[in-house]
Amino acid sequence: MFEFGDIRLRPIEREDLRILHEWENDFEVTMYSRNMPINFVNMYQLEKRYEEWVKDEREQHFIVEMVDSKEAIGIARLEREDWANVRSADVGTYIGKKELWGKGYGQQITVALLEIVFNQLNMDRCEASSVEYNVRAHKVLEACGLRKVGVARQSAFVNGRKWDRVRFDILREEYLKIRMELLKKTLNDKLGTYIEKHCTIRE
Repeated sequence: MFEFGDIRLRPIEREDLRILHEWENDFEVTMYSRNMPINFVNMYQLEKRYEEWVKDEREQHFIVEMVDSKEAIGIARLEREDWANVRSADVGTYIGKKELWGKGYGQQITVALLEIVFNQLNMDRCEASSVEYNVRAHKVLEACGLRKVGVARQSAFVNGRKWDRVRFDILREEYLKIRMELLKKTLNDKLGTYIEKHCTIRE
C-alpha cells in the first residue's frame, strides 16, 4: 500500500468489485473517466476483467481510499511499457464518489502516481490522456506538471458528436525539478511524514 497525504493506494481485491460495479455503471462517471458512458458491465464481466488484471504484471490497478476512514473513493491505474529502451508509464484515475469531485483529490492522486512512477519505479517518462470535454482533468494534469503534447482527433464519440482525445506527458527530469514544490502544495503539513517514510533510507 502507498500512503500519500489523505489517501492510500492499495491493490484492488475481489471484494472491491461490488463498489466498482456501481461506479462502472454510472453514466456520468464513465463519461468522464473513459468517454464510454454506454459501456455497462455486469459482475461476471468485472470478475473476468479482474482476472486479467491479476495476470498482467505490466499493469497495476489500485483502489484509492481515505487513510482515516478506509472509505474507497476511486481507482487509479499504472501501465508500464518499454519502447526503444525508454521506460514509460501510462497513468489514469477517476473518482467514483461524485460528491468529492472538485475537492482536490484528483491532483493528490495524480501526484501520488507520479511519485510511484519516478521515485519508486525509476521510469523515464509518464503520460496520460483525457477526452477534450474533461477540462477539469486537463487542469489537474497541467497543475501536476504534465504538458499537452498532442491530440488524437475525433477519436471519441459521446452524446451525439465526436471529440478529440488530448495527450499529456512529463519527463523524469522535468518532474524532479518541480517535485518538492508539488509535494509541499499537495501534502501541506503531512510533507515531513511523507519525506521521512518514502524519501530516506534507514541504515
